[in-house]
Amino acid sequence: FADKVNRFNGSANVHEHDLDQYQAFFKGGEDATVRFEATAHYLYEKVARDHFSNWAHKPKVIFLFREPSKQMYSHYKMERYRTKRIDMQLSEYIQRPQINDHVDYAKHLRAWMDAMPEGQVRFWAFEDLMSRKEAVMKEIAEYVGVDPNFYDGFDFEHRNESVAIKSGTFHQLGLKLQPLIPHALQRALLPIYMKLNSGGRVQDAPEDAAVLASFKKDWSHVGQALQALDPNFPANLWV
Repeated sequence: FADKVNRFNGSANVHEHDLDQYQAFFKGGEDATVRFEATAHYLYEKVARDHFSNWAHKPKVIFLFREPSKQMYSHYKMERYRTKRIDMQLSEYIQRPQINDHVDYAKHLRAWMDAMPEGQVRFWAFEDLMSRKEAVMKEIAEYVGVDPNFYDGFDFEHRNESVAIKSGTFHQLGLKLQPLIPHALQRALLPIYMKLNSGGRVQDAPEDAAVLASFKKDWSHVGQALQALDPNFPANLWV
């Protein structure tokens, strides 16, 4: 349901395929009471918003927001050091129009809340999740209608850390093969792969500190804007 066909959805997208192609992702779970689908960019996608808001059985939509400067910096390090799609300084990176648009969370969230029935859109703070993993996941579970006790003593695995990749070509090959490998085998192979092709965790560059501080100040209003949409949103965690 992305606005455009891209490298991630070439085999299944609403522009070139009917909904049967989408339903195939849920094969084996047709009778399930609750089914999940996670696509990071849906916040910004008008096509997704238009489709979901017109379904007879409208889905519940969940968003997880991180403090804007930290979200931007994490994405910058991923693109520069992990996927190697960019090679530029942070001060240049933040001048790209999409960077500012992507941290303007409240603007996009309002569009979703206007399109969907009341109660069908909820959002949480990433920082709240990280500090209260079990409690927040139980809140989300209760919202979507699954047993919150599933998260009693749950072992939360951290798998998306920004690391420096040695070979971009090898990494892209790994990403293409990943969907074909069972999850249990992925967990076993990941430490070996990271030892072979990772240069370790990307540290924050001292020269980026001033840029980050300025960016955080420029977007400090976002937390309050989200709190205006839900008084329970912990905007204080972004100060």
